Amino acid sequence: MNLILVRHGETDWNRTGRCQGISDVVLNDNGKKQALELGVCLKGEKISAVYSSDLARAISTAEEIAKHHGLTVETDSDLREMDQGEFEGLLFTEIRERFADIMTQWRDSPETLRIPSGESLSEVRERALRAFGRLCERHDGETVVAVSHNLTITTLLCEFTGIGLSGFRSFGIQAASRSTVCLSEGKVVVVDLNDVSHLTPVDALPHF
Repeated sequence: MNLILVRHGETDWNRTGRCQGISDVVLNDNGKKQALELGVCLKGEKISAVYSSDLARAISTAEEIAKHHGLTVETDSDLREMDQGEFEGLLFTEIRERFADIMTQWRDSPETLRIPSGESLSEVRERALRAFGRLCERHDGETVVAVSHNLTITTLLCEFTGIGLSGFRSFGIQAASRSTVCLSEGKVVVVDLNDVSHLTPVDALPHF
């Protein structure tokens, strides 16, 4: 199976540095354009199925891919972004001010920290791998797309590369990017990582 992991297009919360998590934020105008460009880019691929997180920003992105292949998007809540609990809706600058001790833990031991009232990276990885396992069972020998989110995709890449969750910052998964992994004879190989060559250049998202 070839799995194309897609991060959803940009939202206003991405642009302004507001923590989204599982908040159901929609694509902004640039995100819609990114989704269109992504759909065109993947038009020539022989895609058997398109899956998506059940959050609107991912579904909208997935629909732009699926329409070129006569497919209906199948949603899977295991592909959701990390539940950010008490961080949801806050600016990242506010999070650093209000939760300084927790952010120190997040910097030093991200693999063990659970966000207050939210999830840990380990829990995200567990459900992301559940979703991956289902896709492997259903689509042996096929190419499928899964539209998900930054940290969810990152936990899978940490697993597939053996880098471990402590090294999750090694992957900077950009909006509307695609990363391709191939499962063959029980081994997963990362073929392509964070490809955004299909996107019209725009101002990069700020680093918060």
